[in-house]
Amino acid sequence: MTGDGKIGLQVGNVVRLGAVRKLTSATTEEKPALPASRPMQDVAASASLITLAADIAKQPVPVDHGRVAAIREAIAGGSYRLDPAATARAMLQFHGPGAYA
Repeated sequence: MTGDGKIGLQVGNVVRLGAVRKLTSATTEEKPALPASRPMQDVAASASLITLAADIAKQPVPVDHGRVAAIREAIAGGSYRLDPAATARAMLQFHGPGAYA
């Protein structure tokens, strides 16, 4: 291949279409050096946070089983009343006011 050419370069399932340029020592020297890798403190902190998140995810979710049973009984008996305004307020409080815009 001489000079620039248009070819389809495939890596995995991705095809890159566009000009491909032959690299010379002049073109490689123009590029800035890659940034240094992250310091070990950052890697250790990331690993610590990942471990903490995994530990929290393994913990059971607190459930008020008495309240769940009472609500189920009220629904089954037909006495459970919904308050649409209270439901909307709770949704906005949980998700934020811009979530449903």
